[in-house]
Amino acid sequence: SKLLPDVQKLDHKISVDTGAPNIEVPNEAVTYDSGWKTNEYLSAPAFETKFGNEDFSAELKEFSKVWSVIKEGNKLVAMLYTFRSCSQALKDVQVAANTPQDVKQDIYQKEFKIFRPEVVKLCVLMRFHERATELFKRLIQSLTKPEKRKEIHSQLKLDLVVKLLDLLIKLDKLKDMKSNLVNDFARYKRAIQLIGASLSNKKDLEAEVFQLQAFLCSPAHSHGLIIWTAKNKLKDVRNSDDVIFLLLEHCKDALETHRYLLPDEEHMHLRVIMYLMYILDAEKGSQKGINAFRESRARFALSLFKHQPIIPLLGDMQIQIKYDLNECQNWTDQLRESIDDTSPKVMEFYMISTKKRVEIRAEYSSYTSKFSSLINKVRAIKGQTNFTERIDEKLCAKTFNTLKEGLALLSKWNSQIRMQAAYKCAHPIGDEKYKAAGGTGQKGHEYERVVRFAYTKEELSTLVDVIGMLKGLGSLLQKSETIFIDLCWRFIHDKMQDFVHGMLTRPMRKAYKAKRNQILRIMKIMREICGDYIPGAEMAEDYKQVKKDILEIEHKFPKRFTPPTVDQVVLMRRMMNYICSDRAEGNKGGMFKKRDLKKEWQDDWIKLYNEAFFFQYLLNFKESLRESMDLSYLWYREFYLNMTKQPQFPIDMSMPWILTKSVIHGAQMKENIIYPMEIYNDAAELALSFLDQRYLFDEIEAEVNLAFDQLLIHLSREVFIYFKTLAGSILIDSEFATAYERFKAGSLRVPVSRYTTLMSQRTVRLLGRVVNLQVLLAQHVLNNFRKNVDGILKKFMSSPLSSAVEIKALLDNARLAHALASTQLPLDSFGVIFKEYDGRVSLNQGCGKIATQIAEELCQDIFPQWTFCSGTRRFVPSLRIYGEKYVREIHKVKLPKYFWYGNGYNHPNGQIQGPYKNFFGAEHIHALLSILDTADIPYILKEVISSIERALGEALMPSMEKVQQVLQKAPIPLPAGHLGPAVAYQGLWNNSLVKAVRAWPALKTVFFQSLREIGNAFAFVHLLESILNERSDEQFTQVAFYLAIKPHPPTQHGSQPPMTPYIHENKTSPLYGTISKVYEMLGGGSLMQQEIKQNMMKSEQYMNGIVNSRRSIFAAMLRRVSTILETVEVFDGSAPANGVLDTHSGSDFARVFSVAQFIFCVSPTKIIDGKEVLSDIEEHAKLGDGFAWGGCILVHLLGYAARFEMLDLCNHILGIADSDDTTRDLGLTPDQKKKLAKTSQTSALNVGAMETTAMKKFMYNARYAWSVNNMVFSTIRSYCTVDPVKNLRFSPPKAS
Repeated sequence: SKLLPDVQKLDHKISVDTGAPNIEVPNEAVTYDSGWKTNEYLSAPAFETKFGNEDFSAELKEFSKVWSVIKEGNKLVAMLYTFRSCSQALKDVQVAANTPQDVKQDIYQKEFKIFRPEVVKLCVLMRFHERATELFKRLIQSLTKPEKRKEIHSQLKLDLVVKLLDLLIKLDKLKDMKSNLVNDFARYKRAIQLIGASLSNKKDLEAEVFQLQAFLCSPAHSHGLIIWTAKNKLKDVRNSDDVIFLLLEHCKDALETHRYLLPDEEHMHLRVIMYLMYILDAEKGSQKGINAFRESRARFALSLFKHQPIIPLLGDMQIQIKYDLNECQNWTDQLRESIDDTSPKVMEFYMISTKKRVEIRAEYSSYTSKFSSLINKVRAIKGQTNFTERIDEKLCAKTFNTLKEGLALLSKWNSQIRMQAAYKCAHPIGDEKYKAAGGTGQKGHEYERVVRFAYTKEELSTLVDVIGMLKGLGSLLQKSETIFIDLCWRFIHDKMQDFVHGMLTRPMRKAYKAKRNQILRIMKIMREICGDYIPGAEMAEDYKQVKKDILEIEHKFPKRFTPPTVDQVVLMRRMMNYICSDRAEGNKGGMFKKRDLKKEWQDDWIKLYNEAFFFQYLLNFKESLRESMDLSYLWYREFYLNMTKQPQFPIDMSMPWILTKSVIHGAQMKENIIYPMEIYNDAAELALSFLDQRYLFDEIEAEVNLAFDQLLIHLSREVFIYFKTLAGSILIDSEFATAYERFKAGSLRVPVSRYTTLMSQRTVRLLGRVVNLQVLLAQHVLNNFRKNVDGILKKFMSSPLSSAVEIKALLDNARLAHALASTQLPLDSFGVIFKEYDGRVSLNQGCGKIATQIAEELCQDIFPQWTFCSGTRRFVPSLRIYGEKYVREIHKVKLPKYFWYGNGYNHPNGQIQGPYKNFFGAEHIHALLSILDTADIPYILKEVISSIERALGEALMPSMEKVQQVLQKAPIPLPAGHLGPAVAYQGLWNNSLVKAVRAWPALKTVFFQSLREIGNAFAFVHLLESILNERSDEQFTQVAFYLAIKPHPPTQHGSQPPMTPYIHENKTSPLYGTISKVYEMLGGGSLMQQEIKQNMMKSEQYMNGIVNSRRSIFAAMLRRVSTILETVEVFDGSAPANGVLDTHSGSDFARVFSVAQFIFCVSPTKIIDGKEVLSDIEEHAKLGDGFAWGGCILVHLLGYAARFEMLDLCNHILGIADSDDTTRDLGLTPDQKKKLAKTSQTSALNVGAMETTAMKKFMYNARYAWSVNNMVFSTIRSYCTVDPVKNLRFSPPKAS
């Protein structure tokens, strides 16, 4: 008593709730069996209940024997239902005639040993059916005795007769269903015949075989032998028809008054009514007997059959009334046709329609609200001290009625599910619907027709919802059992005490006065059996007092939370019925007879009598709840396995998995996804507790393992798709999305999240194993993210750098989806996943796959095979490639479409990213910098420098020597300007040295190509640096406000520039000031303010270091190349002949590049049909601005920039054109034409070709090259200055 309050405090204070929603049925780790559910009535003999011819205790003892027979029969039912044929598993051995006799004996000896245990089971069944039918006959006979026909029949006895008959029905149907029983018996019989001589008990075995053959293969009754035996034995029982009618009325009354609380009990009464009609009716072919279907007392059965023509039997078995009554003599075709089990009314009754779903949902909502209110009230009372005194009779009554209502609702919903399943099994879909649904006629297609393809999507959705409500309510009751069960017991205890203390007193006084000693004796026995008294306050003779004193008696009894036993309840009800029944002698009344109970007393007694019927269910609440929630029949398929001769069906035909899959692919009810899996728990419990078959449990376990793996795969895929789609909807441009929605309405919708509950579920119990669903789901989702990142990187490896923007978008989507999923699931960091697949997990590895691929793409694809445009700062694929085309390794990426942007977002993102795939520019470098690690940039720059060095040393320098050899042969004089640019162009074009240079085969493929590679490399580095500066400036701008930094005001003209790039006044940062004020308002100390200030100072120092230590990558690259050029002499050429400057000859790089650029600007043309057209692609279209970038940078770094700008051939021609306005259109003046005509006969000039398309193209190209050259030189000069090659000193000439 001292420890109890402390334990109660712990119950309220210790909480192990994880916060996860409850979406499964809790399993019992430890159970306690109180013994109240036993039907052996062990305590009945302890009570003295014998008076006259009645002995209620002895009656219970006889009932316990019936219960033992029923219990034994249930084991046989389990054996028959789960019977698997050995002959089906063993091939029939065909022994050849010449086989040695000892070999034959050995074969059949082994067959005998294999089949003997199975035949023993059949022998047990055969003997049991004889005993059970004989017991049924005795029970019927005991009710037909003349003295018994006048007595009040025990309701329990009638219930036992009904249960026994139902057992016989199940055994009979199972025996007929299992065709493999006969097959095994035939193999066994053959084995005995062949080895009988070697058996010591041959005669006994042969006799046993003879009996079994008559039992299994009766020629007169091949079907329904057990029930026929029971019917046949009743022929010798007089007045048995009256008992059959009594049982029919008993079953009818049970159905009408709902005197049952478990789902199978309703169907039991229906089955028994049907076979009672069979027993009552005349036998087939017999002219004797009655017509059961015309009897007025049984007429209700026909209307009942029309309303419910299909009755669930066991597992996947059912009874179809119109076929099962064919053995009745008076079951005519007209009666059979009157039962239409396909009518809309019948279908509406059996199917769980949307209307029924709404009704069940309303019942569920109403009950859970009422139950939760009750539980909260009980918890509040139990949380108080001395709570036992605060619990009153109304609260206990409300608790009892609420629990009874809950069990009734569960049984009602369970019964509806069972009836729908039975109806589907009785009406398989036709061939057309089967093929339309995807049926292929595979093995076991009969089961497919009643399960896999029998349910529509709406029916599956409704069924899952109802199962969710059933399991959810059952879970609520099971979890709250410890809270309310003692109040329920208190109600039962107090109700019985109210009866024996109060309601019995006046009837006892009446019986005492009327000298009804037998009735008074029964009432005293009820007090002795059920009474609970306060010590010293026993009521021995209170009924002897006068009425007034009796009414004033205050009945007190202990308020206990201990319930009575089942024996006490049964005995009390039996004796109550003996007194208050309308058939009781004391209640018949008459003119000269007085009733034992007044009318108002009798009504109260009958009310308590009916209410006490349900006490047994509440006393055994655990078992009642388990049976009410049991949905194992949705998994069991033994009937169809036997019919199709299959060892087992695939998981796609399993109803629990079909329901689970419908939840996964459905738009709603994700919270119910675990409840269909509970069917496996129910099936496993039934396999171990009732069917007692380990192999069934193993089959269930194997399917659960597969189903749960499939569930995780499907569920993780749905969760992954949801987060990918959600990320896609967040990242897509809103204006584009709006426009796209107008183009394709409804395509960019994101499904509502229904996965939050599932992702927070940490414990799921399956077959006794506790599974952390959240962790397993996280593993599968993480695996999908790994596949996603791997696929994106493989896609990047297989694509040119122009796909960088798309790759960044894909990674952004994956990163955001991962971040969203990480809020619900414990996932690894996305950065870790990315580094793992990028190959940056090793400490000794400098860079990852992405950096390596980018460097390779730049050096082998972008630089040598793409053209650069200075105006747009973009690289585009070259129209013609010099050298071998770069072939990258193609990685096959086989991933579903939803792995990229989620469902519905691939096409719009493809429209957005599509234009970026045609070029490589600033947008792509921005994308690459977002993907790359900071340490990867130096590696890429190193590879770029290496490519420049290779281009210089392996291509440019050798080709430079070849060109120098040509130019050193003779000078190339600058054309005279007085004849105009056309003559100058013709003169240079026809120059022998120029011809020799452009005739060199490797000029374009080697010299031009190497300059293009060098120029593209420098252009890329310059573009990279500008973007890095933009990103750095953006970062600094974002932080500057929080550090109280602002830019300098504009400087006046002529004033000194500022020493620092920004102003940092010694003022408090706005952020720091705001935080400090908040801490002061909240009473924070100065220590916190000091810590914040120190952190801000560290940030300021970091930003100062970034700004002050900024260095130019492009300048460093220029210096690096300049260092290389200083060691090379080939670019300097030969010294000028005059020692100062040679304007007509020279072989330095400036002159070589000038000649090369002149050839570069010339467009190839040809005459077709008298018109001049381009004969080939222009060099600029092939090489782009990279050629000019490479040449100008090298010219500048060699110190020849001024010399180049002064003596460049293209610039010279442009200067001639700019000096005379008349030649700006590239035409010739009349004087020039006359002069040229005179000299054309002695020169190689072609006057007619001077105003051609080629000339115009050249002038355009030369002007463009001049602009690019100027831009490049100005860019280089802004980064570095290069001293001239030699310091020249000019002096006046010496006096002669």
